Amino acid sequence: MSTFRTALRVVAGHPIYLALYVVFLSLMGVFVVGDMGVATSGEKGGYAAYEARVAVVDRDGTALSDALAAWVSDAFELVDVADEPLALQDGVATGQVDCLVVLPEGFERELLEAARAGDEVPALEVAYGQDVQAGALAAQAASRWVSLAAGAAALEPAASATEVAHLAQASVAERAEVDVRESEGALGGADRLVTYLNFSTYSVMSSIVVVAGVSLAAFQRPELRRRTAAGPVSPACLSAGQVAACLVLVVAVWAWTCAVALASCGGALAGTDPALVACALGSVLPFALVPLALAFLLAQLGLSEDAVNACGNIGAMMLSFLGGAWVPLSMLPDVVQMAARLSPSYWVSQAVATVLHAEALTPELAAELGTNLGIVLLFAVTLFAVGLALGRARRRVAGAA
Repeated sequence: MSTFRTALRVVAGHPIYLALYVVFLSLMGVFVVGDMGVATSGEKGGYAAYEARVAVVDRDGTALSDALAAWVSDAFELVDVADEPLALQDGVATGQVDCLVVLPEGFERELLEAARAGDEVPALEVAYGQDVQAGALAAQAASRWVSLAAGAAALEPAASATEVAHLAQASVAERAEVDVRESEGALGGADRLVTYLNFSTYSVMSSIVVVAGVSLAAFQRPELRRRTAAGPVSPACLSAGQVAACLVLVVAVWAWTCAVALASCGGALAGTDPALVACALGSVLPFALVPLALAFLLAQLGLSEDAVNACGNIGAMMLSFLGGAWVPLSMLPDVVQMAARLSPSYWVSQAVATVLHAEALTPELAAELGTNLGIVLLFAVTLFAVGLALGRARRRVAGAA
């Protein structure tokens, strides 16, 4: 019991670590998900085509260039800018236009010749203003019109430029119908909680490894080890008391993480089954045993406080990255996705996502959840076993010396 109380005092004796790793990193996760749009049952969705201010400088004055300029004026807000270098530069630099399209002399002739010869169609000359996204979308739409005109010219070799322009106008007028459907329930809130809990794999792992690791390492100092070795308490009891104190830290970090998660996502989870939310939050607790086991292992290696700090930060970042906390795994190469299965963060992230994207808690879902969390616990047990083996080996070496 005295070892347990002493270990608790050592844990509480690092308030800076507790504030930085436990509190700050958890709150950082709130900002990560803060900009996510959450669709609730009371919100109405809608769709509107993007808008852009476009200036067209027609230096060709032909049927095709006139038709393209006319289409741009119908599709976007057409801005009149004088065809002078300073005026064009000012229009782009000051944000007067989002996209400047220049149709050079010979535009119609080069386009028809290239299309009918099977060559590459000349690219449009464009410049973007301050709203690069709007400008790029407008330029893409104008390039599509040119591609449709080139296709019409290739399919109708005898057609005049005016006829090609009419065919392009008819093709570009065909647009997809947009059907806006509102999300049922608060699926956006579930996604938001998934994102937060994925990020929390980093905050939970780094905070427990650093705080528990530093606390456990304090009992590995040579002078303290000599005193405890001469006492009546066995090494197993000493280790058990230290780990028990760190288990209190684990539960506290988990409870804090759950509280922050509910505070930041609670309102958006109104339509989600509370049992699913409870299972998702509960999945973090078995995962929190992994950094505790890692901290125990590092302490048995006799690492210094700085080394534990470095291992906690770098190791937590790498493992959480493999779990998809920073970048969705679907965006990473296949080899990285395969390697991710060697990270406990991957399995807890899979458990959380599977639970929160389900409609109800079923026996099949519970079995899948148990499998994922069972793998997580295997990581913890393995690390604890390695730590115990290393601790015994160090004590034998110290006793032989």
